[in-house]
Amino acid sequence: MNFNSMIKKNKSRIINIWLKKFTDTYSEQSGKFFRDNQGQFSNPVGYTFRVNMEKIFDELFLENDQEKMSEYVDGITRIRAVQGFPPSVSVSFVPMLRESIWEVCGREIAREGMHQEWLELNVKFEELMQLAFDTYMSCRELLWKQRADFLHTRTHKLLERAGFITRAGK
Repeated sequence: MNFNSMIKKNKSRIINIWLKKFTDTYSEQSGKFFRDNQGQFSNPVGYTFRVNMEKIFDELFLENDQEKMSEYVDGITRIRAVQGFPPSVSVSFVPMLRESIWEVCGREIAREGMHQEWLELNVKFEELMQLAFDTYMSCRELLWKQRADFLHTRTHKLLERAGFITRAGK
């Protein structure tokens, strides 16, 4: 059996372990809810996590299209950025995937001597990690820009009401 076939054969198990590791970064109650309630409308965050994780997994072993991968990573990191997780925790889903694959397939990889394939996959993980971090940072920058704009507007209106400044054109 070749490397990709072995990984794909264990896809369901790998994704379930990966999702468990990922949702364990939340409180016990939230993690259980995100993991167990799979409804798109009853649990949109958990649904988004699961769907994007499955797509990331599939894309990693297909063409590795950067544009598609970026979209799937964005689905996870955008939520994590808004939730206020630090960068290391927000992008930790990438090493969690690597750990999950190794947990499920590590023995077989070692036994079959698939070290070169494992190293090549690790290069993809590094690229995925960089993409996740860049996406997270762009989301955080956008959030900070929106906060700064809000504070600027609010301060301006307060100064205007207090009579310290006047509107242009008056």
